Amino acid sequence: MTRDVLAFPKPSRLKDRAYLDWVRRQPCLIDHVVAHAHHTTSVGAGGSDYRAVPLCLTHHREAHRLGRRRFEEKHRLDLNEEVIRLLERYIAARGDE
Repeated sequence: MTRDVLAFPKPSRLKDRAYLDWVRRQPCLIDHVVAHAHHTTSVGAGGSDYRAVPLCLTHHREAHRLGRRRFEEKHRLDLNEEVIRLLERYIAARGDE
């Protein structure tokens, strides 16, 4: 009997409630209003909380409806750059505590 063996183990999903709460306190990337935390890689696909960005409900829904590439093109955003920018701000803010 042969068993399939993964070459690499499935990465565990990184969870951080404090980070998601902080993301939710940031303004929407598009219209700067109250935001939700949008995971740029879905939770079902193992997306980390550290890859979340703030989007208001309207833009959060639009991101899911359009898909990442079309959403980024429409709003002239690079979500990977936004993830990095947010993480840098979060780390800097925690250093000030």
